[in-house]
Amino acid sequence: MTTPTPLPFHQKIFTHAKSATFAKDFSDQKNNPLRPLREQSAFTLIELLAVITIIGILAGLTLGAAGAVRRHGATSTAKAEVAALQAACDRFYADNNSYPINSAVNPASSVAPSGYNAAGQALFTNLVGSATLSAAPTTKRYLEPKPAMVYTNGTPNYFVDPWGYAYGYNSDGTNAPLIWSTAGQTTSTGTNKWITSWPKM
Repeated sequence: MTTPTPLPFHQKIFTHAKSATFAKDFSDQKNNPLRPLREQSAFTLIELLAVITIIGILAGLTLGAAGAVRRHGATSTAKAEVAALQAACDRFYADNNSYPINSAVNPASSVAPSGYNAAGQALFTNLVGSATLSAAPTTKRYLEPKPAMVYTNGTPNYFVDPWGYAYGYNSDGTNAPLIWSTAGQTTSTGTNKWITSWPKM
């Protein structure tokens, strides 16, 4: 019959010391409930500040990325809408041998987007065939715009870009029309950011 091998000396001491430490802590906790156990720990102020800082950085990165996604989405929408307006003008030309006429504004003028409304109204009435989106068309309708693309708080209505400004429109009736969005800019500067129906150099 073999006898079990005893534990090494240091393990015995560690086991007993651990039990004794826990017993002492438990006894102290029982005598004084307000005194925490040694195994319990709390965050320091520095650790809390570090966590808050990291959360702030991550939140800033997330909001910045969300803003970039929104800007990219608005730009893509404006490009698609300019292309749709251009195609509708081509259909109008095929039937009438003329484009909708309006030369009140042109891309080279210093007119802000708020001055495009009259040109936008002329384009709207010719392509939609009525003065408002809700009215029945009196002539052929060349475009079925989404409600978000139309400013309806005035008569006639007019087309607006994703930033809420009227699309610029210019045509003498013979030459291909110029259609553009200032991409949210309220002045005539920074034309390199505009979304246009013509290729930019």
